[in-house]
Amino acid sequence: MSEVPADMRTSFEQTYPNAEDVEWEMEGESYKVEFEIDREDHEIWYASDGNTAKMEKEISDSDLPQAIHSAISYTYEGYTIDGIDMIEENGVATYEVELEKSGDDDKKVLFDTDGKVLNEMND
Repeated sequence: MSEVPADMRTSFEQTYPNAEDVEWEMEGESYKVEFEIDREDHEIWYASDGNTAKMEKEISDSDLPQAIHSAISYTYEGYTIDGIDMIEENGVATYEVELEKSGDDDKKVLFDTDGKVLNEMND
C-alpha cells in the first residue's frame, strides 16, 4: 500500500468511498486494486500515470444486455448463468459469462455488448 502513489489512492478513495476489503498490488507496470461494493467484486488496473487502464466488476443477471441473454438462449440452450463479469478496457465493454449445464462441461464465454461470442473456453 505504501508503494501506491498517494494521489492515486486518494482518487480511488474519493471515487469509491464505499469500497471494502481493498487490496492493492503491482501487476506488471500497472497498479491493481481489488475491492468489494455491496458484496460484488471489483478490480481496477491503473496505469502509472493514474489513469484507469482496465476495470472488471461482477454484475447480476439483470444487468446483462438483452442481446447476450438472447445469444445464450439460442447458442447455449439448457445452460444457466453461474456468474458474470463486465470488463471495460479502452472504453470497450465485454462480458465474461460463466455457464453451467448438468452433464456437460461448464463454459466461460466472452461476449461483446451485441451478443457476439468473442471467445469460448471449457471451464
